[in-house]
Amino acid sequence: MSIKWGNFLVLLVIFIFQLESTQAIWFPWYFHRYGFEPHSSRHSGAVNIAPSSGSSKGPTSKSNKGSLATCPPGYELKGSKSISPSVYLCDDNPVVMQLARLYVVSPERIVLLLAQPLLTESCDEIADVLEHIHSATSNCILTDDNIYGKLANGLMYYKTEVCDGGSEGSSNKKRCASLNDAHNCLKELRTDMIECEAPADWYEKRNATKVCQTFNDVLDCYYTRGAMLCGLEAAKQLRSFAGDSMKRAMIYPCEVKKRLPKVNDPMLISGTSGNKAKSYIYSLLFAYYLLKVI
Repeated sequence: MSIKWGNFLVLLVIFIFQLESTQAIWFPWYFHRYGFEPHSSRHSGAVNIAPSSGSSKGPTSKSNKGSLATCPPGYELKGSKSISPSVYLCDDNPVVMQLARLYVVSPERIVLLLAQPLLTESCDEIADVLEHIHSATSNCILTDDNIYGKLANGLMYYKTEVCDGGSEGSSNKKRCASLNDAHNCLKELRTDMIECEAPADWYEKRNATKVCQTFNDVLDCYYTRGAMLCGLEAAKQLRSFAGDSMKRAMIYPCEVKKRLPKVNDPMLISGTSGNKAKSYIYSLLFAYYLLKVI
């Protein structure tokens, strides 16, 4: 009996080593549930993995239509359309490397680019990063749920709205101008913006309700900190831009809450305090004058 099991294990090991790297993952429960096809060939049988250098393109398998669940958790192609058999799934490593040049590791880090000391120079580097990403993905596709592809989308929105001054017919021209005018103040807000960031990988969680709650908590933090340092108007524009850019960098379609946190405008407070101080000084001078006359 032990000899039979020994022979079986030898055959099993040989079989596993015969599989392509895209197939030989999470064995054995993966194959038991999802079949022996590569993950990329389960979507209408149309998507191939881009071959690595020196390797040949293998044929694609037909879609596993007999199985109710065709993808392991977290690997579904969400909202993907029919794809031509000649199109490859991109290797996202080049995208990751380009995003790393700007330290864009989360949706908040796209917003943090507003606090760069020199906007013009940072915009030049952003344009170069996006150009390299475009070159790396021009002959392939990133799936709709690829987090690095989403971050690249958010970065593209930043370039359009901040660096290019808004797209054609954009209704956000006023916001772009306001953010540029408030740049000197936003530079001083950098530490506060970092403190507003959510825990690592929060936007990758599967609970959409919690993700969206965290998303709005970050926006409210931006608004509160921004209002205290830069005034209510700049804080509103910062929150508006952060919401639009972060939504594009996330998988879940979160809605921005309309209700703003209650914050007293520091500009009005400082103005009121200044007027009170002046009145107090005038009162002292008047009293001194009366004492001299008497």
